[in-house]
Amino acid sequence: MKVLLFSAYYLPGYKGGGPIKTVANLINMTFDVVEYKVVTGDRDLGDTHSYSDVTHGKWNCLSNCSIFYLGSGIQGILNIILNIFKCKKDIVYLNSFFSVKFSFIPLLIAKAFKRKVVIGPRGEFSKGALSLKFKKKNIYIKLYKILRLHKGIVFQASSEYEAEDIRRILGPNVDVFIAEDVGAQDFASTLPARKNDMLSVVFISRISPMKNLLGALEMLKDVKQPMLYHIYGPIEDLDYWSNCKSVIKTLPPHVQVEYKGELTPDRVVKTLAVYDVFFMPTKGEAYGHVIAEALCSGLPILIADTTPWRNLQKMGIGWDLPLGQPEEFSATLDKLAVTSIGDYQKMRETVLAWAKNKFSQRDAIEANIAMFRYANEKS
Repeated sequence: MKVLLFSAYYLPGYKGGGPIKTVANLINMTFDVVEYKVVTGDRDLGDTHSYSDVTHGKWNCLSNCSIFYLGSGIQGILNIILNIFKCKKDIVYLNSFFSVKFSFIPLLIAKAFKRKVVIGPRGEFSKGALSLKFKKKNIYIKLYKILRLHKGIVFQASSEYEAEDIRRILGPNVDVFIAEDVGAQDFASTLPARKNDMLSVVFISRISPMKNLLGALEMLKDVKQPMLYHIYGPIEDLDYWSNCKSVIKTLPPHVQVEYKGELTPDRVVKTLAVYDVFFMPTKGEAYGHVIAEALCSGLPILIADTTPWRNLQKMGIGWDLPLGQPEEFSATLDKLAVTSIGDYQKMRETVLAWAKNKFSQRDAIEANIAMFRYANEKS
């Protein structure tokens, strides 16, 4: 099978977060079955300059795929049209729903050329995601429905939760194929012993309203035990980060917060492994690659019940709590802070064992291949 994949951001970029990892993991694990051509932007999220180490306007041939880096303006649109026209037998795979340049325009062109299309919304239909810039997104969705663009295409859902979100917005008859994102394959080699002085907590993600760092900081106001909270990730929204810094100044003295800058993908698991707990009460995730990476680090996770990662406490690997009960997050951090070193170490061993079992299986890989086969055979 051949897949022409459109994504606003891709390697060597990393600031775009999960969607980049989704595509990279998918290609790495299935390129022996699927031939990929990736059309992407010529710069990373928030950057003003294009990549310096790639060839622009031509195909870059890698060992597992080919990549075309689009520039801005009319030339970029012309290249989208040309690439879809030339790839006559390819499935067009769109790594977003709301991107105008890398989803809406390619979809219009693909439909004009009668290509088969798969769209991976990446959690964009969750209630948390839709609450941000609601008016613009609502107009976009209404236009989509008026033009009946969702007819005849396949929507990928990474879980049954996301499938419900897609049907809630686009209607019960939309064609949804559930194929979980391909997760991390990198595991912590050692589990450092926990220190006694204070709980070491970590947040890794884009700093934007969707990831809810501001909510996490508000929850720390009620924490009673000594705690260190390290924040990693690109600052996507400067106004939002300014609000976060204002809250940091109001935190009690026994709660220390530090911004540690950005992390390249190869450093994420190693960095996570040195902390005691991953804390990110996100407003919504279709998958949440950094959550998977925290689990692969043998790290207990404290997240909201807005992701596919559910029933964590029952499995002994973390907590998924409702955002409407912020006091539960604070209480859980306090409880973990006074957990004995022996019990805590056993929990980390449980997390790592669970992750190795989960991410060593081929279920997600086979489901994604089956999705492309389904789309390819769809009349």
